[in-house]
Amino acid sequence: MDEIDWPLIVSALGTGIAFGFVLQRGGFCLTRAISNAALAGDTTILRAYVLALLVAMAAVQVILSLELAEIPVRQLHWLSNLVGGALFGVGMILSGGCSGSTWYRVGEGAVGAWVILLGFAIGATTVAVGALDPVRRALQRPVITTGPGAAPTLANVTGLSPWIVIAILAAAAGLWMWWARSEAGGHTKWPWPVTGAAVGVMIAVGWWASTYGDRPVGITFAANTGHLLTYPLVGYPTKATWSMWMALGVPVGAFVSAKRAGEFGWKVPPGDSLIKIFGGGLLMGGAALIAEGCNINQGLTNSATLALGSLLTFAAMGGGAWLSLWALYMRR
Repeated sequence: MDEIDWPLIVSALGTGIAFGFVLQRGGFCLTRAISNAALAGDTTILRAYVLALLVAMAAVQVILSLELAEIPVRQLHWLSNLVGGALFGVGMILSGGCSGSTWYRVGEGAVGAWVILLGFAIGATTVAVGALDPVRRALQRPVITTGPGAAPTLANVTGLSPWIVIAILAAAAGLWMWWARSEAGGHTKWPWPVTGAAVGVMIAVGWWASTYGDRPVGITFAANTGHLLTYPLVGYPTKATWSMWMALGVPVGAFVSAKRAGEFGWKVPPGDSLIKIFGGGLLMGGAALIAEGCNINQGLTNSATLALGSLLTFAAMGGGAWLSLWALYMRR
């Protein structure tokens, strides 16, 4: 029997538990952020998401300057980034939650989250190694680089220092957040600045903590969600990875948070919604593998490196979600 890799397990579970606690306490969810902004004009959660990205961008630069981790930069696979991102956005609206919120809602007692995760895992596996693998490979073939194998970022395409780029983005986002609609009172979640800052810090912690795995991958809920289905069934991958252990820690942290706040309770979805949310999870899982990441992985973890491919994917997710909301609710 192979020796147990305790540093990998402890760092992964610890990161997942802390991340789950933060997500649940802040009510952090891209689906809710876009839905609230589009349908009610409430940008509270969306501001937390933007702030989280800015904090993560700055923290990643600190990690790189201190040489705490060798953080890779995602390539600009523009076709798969656009197609996968848009389809993921549609899946978010159909399922009623993004990848991160679905995982933490398991810890809140939401039975429907298990249904979504099952669909997500099946969709991810089908696209990663199943019948739709050729489609994924074809969509990911077109690539734009800034040199031999160099991935384009906001810094290297503009010729500016990453810190200058982040400062410009922070100034623009700061103006928007200042003038955006104030959040409504009477809620039990953290204020959006606390949530955004905490999530951004956790994204950076994920990059550092994942160095205890095979390679730095940061926080993600894409391929690892599928692996948690295939690993016990067919032994794929051949061992439990850092990302798999991290994902398992998220509902634990969310459970602790929900119990402390009195927000835990078993919630069974209406029977007529099961097909819809399962289909949304199925679409999210497949789209995440096409786009090379979910809303947490591409939208925060890898967008924090200023990678154009990740930022394009994030924008496509928002566009797909908004179009779905328009088609379902806003055009009436």
